[in-house]
Amino acid sequence: MDALLRLMSDERAYRRENLSIASLAAQLAVPEYRLRRLINQRLGHRNFNAFVNGFRLEEARAALSDPACRTLPVLTIALEAGFQSIGPFNRAFKAATGSTPTEFRREKLADF
Repeated sequence: MDALLRLMSDERAYRRENLSIASLAAQLAVPEYRLRRLINQRLGHRNFNAFVNGFRLEEARAALSDPACRTLPVLTIALEAGFQSIGPFNRAFKAATGSTPTEFRREKLADF
């Protein structure tokens, strides 16, 4: 578990374009079924995509809250965090936060 979390947090593996559970399992040198079990049962995520999107959304929320990134387009933030397009990013963001990325940014940066 430590190696997985280190890979995701420190090395930002969630940003990789073709990230899959198979490629992550190979990099960690563990069977795919074990990695899937760890993500689902021990870490409590619904599936691999939910696990990965958690890291991506955390990065996006930080960027959208950062006054230094105020002029950076939402699409750029989504792509840099590892999302492949704006649609899935918007849906995942709204499901996680209850607001759109633009609304979230407006609220977080209201005082700046």
